Amino acid sequence: MLQQPLYSLFIRLIPETFIVMYAICLLTKSYVNLKNIFISGIIGGICVYLTRMLPIHFGVHTILSIMLIIVLAIRLNNIEIHKAITASLTSVILLFISDMMLVVFYNAINFTSALSGQTLVSVLAGVPSLVLFYFTVKIIIYVKSMRVKNEQD
Repeated sequence: MLQQPLYSLFIRLIPETFIVMYAICLLTKSYVNLKNIFISGIIGGICVYLTRMLPIHFGVHTILSIMLIIVLAIRLNNIEIHKAITASLTSVILLFISDMMLVVFYNAINFTSALSGQTLVSVLAGVPSLVLFYFTVKIIIYVKSMRVKNEQD
């Protein structure tokens, strides 16, 4: 069970789910309907928050959250199931990589208060990983579009 303050829902979880759903739409080359992505972000953020409060082993909540993201991508954003699974897993892996890069950076500069629990400082310290994740997705989409453009020439 992961204890999280309610403000982490608004500062971290809802924006994180919003960006993940946006990334899924971009990676699958689906129509980007911001209203549906916004609704998915709110529902997903709340569900992830509640899932983390369940008395289950660490890591199981991550699997449940990934399954929830896949269901939201299929139901609310009308993405085909195989594309939704692939893009969801890709997005979550990229998010984990950006989180780990931030943890390594904070350890390198000895900013241990950012890693010390669920304080407001630690929740706010996680926001740069969302920005890094967003730009990573944009770079991947740009590189993919350039590769397709070069293949057509």
